[in-house]
Amino acid sequence: ELLYSRPDISPDDISARANAIMSRKGDGRKHALDEIILSIMSGSAGQVVETMFSLCGGSSGAALPATVTSLLCNLLIDAECISSEEASSSSVNIQTELLILAAEAILSSFSVQEQSNVGVRAAVRLLLPHAPPKRVEGEVVYEPRISATIAEAISHRLPDTDAEARDLLHLCEEAIRLGSVRIADACESIAFSRASFHRSKGHLHREVYWLLRGMEILSNELPTQFQRKFGFACRRHFDALCENSANDLISMLASTTYATNGESNLEEEAFVSVLQAARNVLEAVVQDEDMASLLKGHMEANLLKYVVDIALADALGDTTKMASDIVRCLEERCLPGEEYGGVVSTLANPKMYAKLLHISVAILHKEESLFNGTMESTKCAFSVHGMHILMARLTQVLSWEGITTSSSAVPKTPTKERKEYFHAMRLTLCKGLMRAFASAQTNSSSEKDGRGGGVEQSLDDEVELMLSPCI
Repeated sequence: ELLYSRPDISPDDISARANAIMSRKGDGRKHALDEIILSIMSGSAGQVVETMFSLCGGSSGAALPATVTSLLCNLLIDAECISSEEASSSSVNIQTELLILAAEAILSSFSVQEQSNVGVRAAVRLLLPHAPPKRVEGEVVYEPRISATIAEAISHRLPDTDAEARDLLHLCEEAIRLGSVRIADACESIAFSRASFHRSKGHLHREVYWLLRGMEILSNELPTQFQRKFGFACRRHFDALCENSANDLISMLASTTYATNGESNLEEEAFVSVLQAARNVLEAVVQDEDMASLLKGHMEANLLKYVVDIALADALGDTTKMASDIVRCLEERCLPGEEYGGVVSTLANPKMYAKLLHISVAILHKEESLFNGTMESTKCAFSVHGMHILMARLTQVLSWEGITTSSSAVPKTPTKERKEYFHAMRLTLCKGLMRAFASAQTNSSSEKDGRGGGVEQSLDDEVELMLSPCI
């Protein structure tokens, strides 16, 4: 009514005239609400937030008033009507406190209504604009409590569908690119939860997809100074998946195709099932364009690739390809990358050594049965270098089995059958080495005559390598 009767009134005079009008009403005493209105008219914008919080339900825990109070506070701070801190000496940030209270009210209200997915998304969307670090007057201003609240809300939520998980990851992309490690860790937990769900359902391809998404978040999307190569939980389970798939396939191959008693111990359908599962894991990695290039030097992924190639080469009868891939799995190499620290290791896990040697000896035994006694026509699937690798691994296995060691610290006592088995294996490797020398000499002569292809390494170099100390 005051503005209607005097539209040209000065803004500074509104509070004074309103105070006079309120004093003439009733008994001349102003009520609490009148005092609040007069304080706001006098320019006390902080009174607006205080009133919304105390009298209008902002502190009640209800989602709507808490959110309105928080948003109103943000508007007043952006308009520079109030400061986010009560005083220069105060460490309480009003804007942060109201945002966190609003987010907690949203999560609580929607959880009661059994709509947790909506509550998490709404709370994250409310907090995200205030989560990334900001540069103010040359300094980076970062509010860790906002990121911690977002990370807690996300990590406590197990998405019901892949679409919900992708939506949450998409929401947090910008904050992760700006360097919020806490939010990145929470997003990895989302990816891991989806991978665990698909593992329980037997969806191997989808499990690998989500494990790679979790690895990508921490190794590719964060700024360079914050990146953690392949992450944590997702990487450990991806490594275990690749290694277990490779070990199962090699065990199945050794027990079905190269059984000691000449018969398959398991049905062929079981072997095909294990092979298909390993190929599904490998195909999921290859089809992921974003991660395939990063996994080129990954130990477990490369191990799985070579093991699948061994099984496929066996189906085609290509013993040369099998021999080459077996050697790649068993030869020692300096692992690339700073995270390995120059460690020397093999792609294959030590528990796979005996099975790979068993398959190798079976290949050599088959070659020996076809050997007609003439060195000129002899062939060996393994090179001299390959035989050196096989003998080095056999030496390790014999030591672990307690066959060639004199140490009393080895509690394992091999049986007579076990000793005879490894003795026959060593004898077969020795005969294979003889054929490897002969085959290498034949290839060298053919190359000199211009009738053969080039060899990777000369015979003298391979002999020197074989006789040199093993790492």
